[in-house]
Amino acid sequence: MTLAETKVHENLNTGLSGWPLLIVSAAIGGVAGVLSVGVARWLTRHGGLDSPEKHGISSIRACRLGGVLIASYMLFTIIYHYMLNAELIFSGVSLWVLGLSTGFFAIGLFEDIRGILSARLRLVLMLGAVGILLGLNDDLLIKPVGLPMFDWLLTSLWLAVPITLLCLAFLPNAFNAADGANGLVAGISLIILIALADADLGALNLLLNIVAVSCVIFLAYNLVTAKVYLGDGGAYFLGALVGGAMITASNASELPVWYLLSLIFYPTADFLWSIARRIYGGQSPLAADELHLHNLVYGRIRHLTGWPIAANTITGLGIALIFAGVPYFIWWMNADSAFELAWEWLYLLQSLAYLSLWLHLRPKIAREGLEGRDRS
Repeated sequence: MTLAETKVHENLNTGLSGWPLLIVSAAIGGVAGVLSVGVARWLTRHGGLDSPEKHGISSIRACRLGGVLIASYMLFTIIYHYMLNAELIFSGVSLWVLGLSTGFFAIGLFEDIRGILSARLRLVLMLGAVGILLGLNDDLLIKPVGLPMFDWLLTSLWLAVPITLLCLAFLPNAFNAADGANGLVAGISLIILIALADADLGALNLLLNIVAVSCVIFLAYNLVTAKVYLGDGGAYFLGALVGGAMITASNASELPVWYLLSLIFYPTADFLWSIARRIYGGQSPLAADELHLHNLVYGRIRHLTGWPIAANTITGLGIALIFAGVPYFIWWMNADSAFELAWEWLYLLQSLAYLSLWLHLRPKIAREGLEGRDRS
């Protein structure tokens, strides 16, 4: 490690263990929050640094182990409550969702630390993990969702299983691909978790609330310093947890399916659009490029402001608030009303907004050479 890299490494460790973050973590997450920050600090001493060329649109070297904050906060919260009450705080479907998320986190964390797993191998491991889960318990098997064109597939177990496999493996990868701007994935996840907590999902609501707190702690550091991002582990963990929770909400008919889809619109639409672009261009669908919408938005904002870090944060939070915050705000405004919104129309508007913005920015960014770097 060069002298400059050593200095950056020291700065990261100092920042991650700084008093402001510890105070925020203690205020928001208590003992578990402080301990999770300590674990993340320890891990950053043993690797996890990426160059700017390899991560998102960041212009500085950053640590890719931010997901450890979220996972370790979960662990310490479980331990803390067990010490107080001598019993586990999760059971039933919440335990299965947490188990799935933890398995995905382990796959991502190994890749973050070692960097030797190909995208295809990770996908195979994810499909295997979901397959094992469904073999042990079918609570997360997708049931008819109220869409005639789709429900006839889900009535057959032989079709429902592979569809569930693909959905639960697709969403974590979509979250990982979107992890390219400060606060983007953590912000979207936080909004979704708050939205899902509005539904009566029983013991699962406690899990959603705890992970929401961990997202707030992560955002507090990520947005201020821009030196830590979720990495594969954090993105996979949040993607799997959100996927499991959404299937649970859909199966319980607690929330309209198009509303749920509108909440996860950005990561899923951006991932599908990226795959389509790459296939059309004769590339591997899993190849990396710099043409995600958040790259284009960042390039334009950076050009207008000249502030790279601020542009990064504005991009991440802006996309999270527009594509996930707006649906939740509309739901919240009409929660006590008899007004029934046709959520499929909102999803259509999101699609038109995404494509219009991408098609508008792409030629501008190409002319100015301002694409933001991206690793996904």
